[in-house]
Amino acid sequence: MATNAPSRHAARAHEDTDGERFIETLHPWRKRLWIQQILRWTEYGIIISIICVCFLLLISRFIPWATASYWAIGIAIGFLLCTIGAALWYRPSFARSAHYIDTQLVLHDRMSTAWELRDNATPISVLQRRDALRQLSKHTPTVTISLWPGRIRLLTFGIATIALVVLLLIPNPMNIVLQQQAAFQARLNRQITAINQARRIIDNQTAISAQERALIDKILREALARLQQSSSQEQAQQSLAEAQSKLNQLSDPHASQKAQARANASSSLQNSSNVNLSNIGKALASGDSKALDSSLQKLASQLNNLTPAQRTQLAQQIERAANKAQNNPQLSSALHQLAKAVADGSRSEVSDATKTLESAAVQDSVNQASNDSINQASQSLQNAANALASTTDNSNGQIASQTQTPGQGQSPGQTKAPGQGQGISGQGGQNNTNNNSGKNEQVFVPGQVSSGTSHISIDGNTGTVQSGNPVPYSQVIAQYSQMAHDAINNSNIPPDLKNLIQDYFNSLEGRQ
Repeated sequence: MATNAPSRHAARAHEDTDGERFIETLHPWRKRLWIQQILRWTEYGIIISIICVCFLLLISRFIPWATASYWAIGIAIGFLLCTIGAALWYRPSFARSAHYIDTQLVLHDRMSTAWELRDNATPISVLQRRDALRQLSKHTPTVTISLWPGRIRLLTFGIATIALVVLLLIPNPMNIVLQQQAAFQARLNRQITAINQARRIIDNQTAISAQERALIDKILREALARLQQSSSQEQAQQSLAEAQSKLNQLSDPHASQKAQARANASSSLQNSSNVNLSNIGKALASGDSKALDSSLQKLASQLNNLTPAQRTQLAQQIERAANKAQNNPQLSSALHQLAKAVADGSRSEVSDATKTLESAAVQDSVNQASNDSINQASQSLQNAANALASTTDNSNGQIASQTQTPGQGQSPGQTKAPGQGQGISGQGGQNNTNNNSGKNEQVFVPGQVSSGTSHISIDGNTGTVQSGNPVPYSQVIAQYSQMAHDAINNSNIPPDLKNLIQDYFNSLEGRQ
């Protein structure tokens, strides 16, 4: 019994040595297989990355995609790094290495079985490991496991590379669209900056109320927000037009008439031989409330030293100024009240009349300042619209701007109603002298048709006059008014000039 124990220990030690030798023999095979995996996965990563880049570049040829190249580069690098990282992280196991060796060397699962029985001490397991080691010694990892890429991968890589080169060398037609979009965005940003500057200027104006400034500022801010989201010139123009329409709703449609009436009244007063009355006219023209108050006080003091005839003469001069200010009802009423008070010579009436005139002048100045601010904001929007439209080709721009309806003129900004018309030269911004929008633009509207034995009839496009029956003035002017309104509503005439034409027809209808 004592003689058998050493032999069993020796056999046990020999079996353990076979298991360790088997594992050590698998190490270089596993390492070689790991290197092959890294290279192969990297090859796959490169091929798939090139295919993805080609796919993205192909998409960018059908839709304008400015960042397609950045996305392509980012996806290619990201996918390649992921494949390399995965190949390094998922290192082949011994079991996988043994299975791979069996497959490559056609060992009929000798290596896999030996790996599974590596810790087994039975005689059959020992024989299995020894057989596996003997078979494995006939081969080397460098010869069995090749690191060269396969022909299919090389062919795929070549085709993908050629496709990538072709996509890079052939000009992309969408680049022109992207350049146009970039140029449009640059123009849009410049106009946004200009509108922002106009908005800051209006916000700093103290001549108008805070409520008016807030309303104007809100409209401009909303227009700027829509402009920043505009992706085309049509959207930008629509946003500007909507903002202008909102501003026009805030403005007084009769502001130009009131301003002209005030100018006529002040001019009439300045022509007076009475110094105080002349100074009142100057104060009304300049909008200087302090000078107006001082001149009115001096006029009230002077009345005590005037004869009834002299007061009557002054009253007549003030009355003429009031008549010239009839399109400004508040100012005209105040001047009429002052004229009556001067003629009567009542100090209390004169005092009340001067206060009424001062209040009317102040209110008129505030209204004028508010309208000027609205016109200024509207003009900034109109300038932006003109700047965006003027960047297109001149010939195309002219065609686009000449949206004509039957009976219109042949140049932008002009509308011609059927029949012979009278030309009215109008200025934008409700005809305000401080606003030059629409300046030097001629707007043709129908003239007055007198009664007679003929009426105006359009014969084709010649506009010849044909004989006919007498037509009442009211019927003719109503018909022409409607035709002119329809024509200007379908034209590109600025809104302020449209209001001018409408006021003209309203004045014609008032003379019926």
